[in-house]
Amino acid sequence: MNINQKCINELRLMSASVISNAKSGHTGSSVGAVPILFSLFKDHYFFSPTDSEFFARDRLVVSAGHISALYYCLLNLFEMGVSDEDLAKFRKLGSKTPGHPEYGKTKFVEVSTGPLGQGVANAVGMAIGQTMVAARYNAQKANIIDNYTYCFCGDGCLQEGVAMEACSLAGTLNLKKLILLYDSNNITIDGKVELANTEDIAKKFKAMNWNVIKVRNGNNYSCCTRAIARAKRANKPTIIIFNTTIGYGTSYAGTEKIHGIPLSDKELIEYKNDLLMPNFTKFSKEVKDYCFRSIRYNKIALEKWNRMYCLYGQTHPELCRQFEAFIDEKEIDILKLIKSDVLKEDMSGREANQLILKELMAKLPRFMGGTADLASSAKAYVKDAGDYSAKNRKGRNIHFGIREHAMGAICNGISLYLESPVFCSTFMSFVNYMLPPMRMSALMNVPVFYEFTHDSYKIGQDGPTHQPVEQLGQMRLIPNLNVYRPADTNELLHCYKMAFSNDSPSAFALSRQTLKNVTHGAKNILKGGYILSSNSKSDVALLASGSEVETALQVAQLLKEQGIKADVCSFPCLEVFDKQPPAYKNSVLNNAKVRVVIEASNDTTWYKYLTPNDLVLGINTFGESATKEELDRFYNFSPALITKKIKNLLKK
Repeated sequence: MNINQKCINELRLMSASVISNAKSGHTGSSVGAVPILFSLFKDHYFFSPTDSEFFARDRLVVSAGHISALYYCLLNLFEMGVSDEDLAKFRKLGSKTPGHPEYGKTKFVEVSTGPLGQGVANAVGMAIGQTMVAARYNAQKANIIDNYTYCFCGDGCLQEGVAMEACSLAGTLNLKKLILLYDSNNITIDGKVELANTEDIAKKFKAMNWNVIKVRNGNNYSCCTRAIARAKRANKPTIIIFNTTIGYGTSYAGTEKIHGIPLSDKELIEYKNDLLMPNFTKFSKEVKDYCFRSIRYNKIALEKWNRMYCLYGQTHPELCRQFEAFIDEKEIDILKLIKSDVLKEDMSGREANQLILKELMAKLPRFMGGTADLASSAKAYVKDAGDYSAKNRKGRNIHFGIREHAMGAICNGISLYLESPVFCSTFMSFVNYMLPPMRMSALMNVPVFYEFTHDSYKIGQDGPTHQPVEQLGQMRLIPNLNVYRPADTNELLHCYKMAFSNDSPSAFALSRQTLKNVTHGAKNILKGGYILSSNSKSDVALLASGSEVETALQVAQLLKEQGIKADVCSFPCLEVFDKQPPAYKNSVLNNAKVRVVIEASNDTTWYKYLTPNDLVLGINTFGESATKEELDRFYNFSPALITKKIKNLLKK
């Protein structure tokens, strides 16, 4: 048995053993895909053995995250931060080796994966980020940013719409340093791929402007490593189709039965015998020594890069200074950074947001983003920033096309690569297309700004398909996602301040209709909820967000005319408000006898602030195609009708 085959067999047995020890895991692809990833790690993967955050490193995204056991075994074999003890704790509570790879828990894990297809789109985002940084800071004979983005995926990943959306965009953008390692074993959980998918993947990717390489024997180390080398020379993004056998060498090989099960003790013994290693318990010294050559090669490559970077600093000092400032961007104070008198005018949320984006792009080199074919309507677009394309890598407006699902996942990848907030935008009624990537942003603590315009029924005649009702509640249910719904331009600016003050993702709900500036001079906006207008011993407190704050102020005036005192409390971000001390929250919520929530949504989150004697006035049905004024009456949401309801409540 030659040394490469011995490495492959030991990786197979170690992966199977780790899974069997945990009595849980996915043996099938973890043993079937070994030659692919072993070839990558041994011959092609550029990383710093001592620094998992080295900026110029290759990125590897394991989109098919169920092969985590193999992934961890490779990290262990190549001395990349996973110990023998970590392998023994595979899938155990609190371990560095969870069931699917998790960003932030394990070194060299670039992104959390598990929901199939998401990782493919993440990798596209990372490849976009690489081209942007390279275009700005590389110099002649000094390609300081020249890394590849590799993505391991399986049959399931490429059946997901998010993956194909992202791959279509990657072909259009000609991301030539993106390499997709496709483990084509022709098996999914239910059986043969042909049960649901008979398309020609090679032709499909060629049609999307990808380079296609086929490896008929994905079990052959030499074939695998040569294919990856060819892909690295291509002038297009490349998919390598490796024909493999799921559960290679086991008694379940080639069947769906092995996808998500561990081998029993007896089956594991048989597997060791079949691979001619009956006494295998851990990686042999011979295999470790052989793989250490790759670690040593990476150390030499890193030293070469460091010498190049030193020369770069001497020959291009200003460019070097800019690059270092770029990768070490300081924390910013948005309220000091943006001082625009224009923001004092009455305008829609989307218009105010566009002005803020313009300021941010002018002053923050890493900040960028785009829309799902809605630049002219969502207005999340900055004319002076240029359009990112295959011909203009320095552009900072990305045209994602009508691909909301991929847009969110791609932005996760860009943000992870740039280590910076990025934004993406569409209509709020399309939130449902983007919940999976939003959830992954929140899970990983990635600061993507999701900017949703047309935030209520008040958009009018486009009808119920475009009038959000349940979306605010859906977003507020996602842990670690701050949802901002500003009442005017002043609150929007403060919402950006809150968003930049933490590393978690943010969702902005922005109006299409003009909002009056009603909060200038208000205190405590940064606490997420505050009293905007108060009286001593008020009869009622009106709790509102977004455009309904103006409505609440109108209601308060109508109540005042009838001798009823009303406080108006604005809540631009419930998540931030919830983190305030109890005393402060009580001072906002308990300043009146009765509380009434006014919000154009059906979000039940508000009930945690209320008693049975209080009232939520929301929207609990889909709308109609009509004008804003007609819909106010349709929903019983005009100031006069709301005032009447509150008077009836107070009579009880």
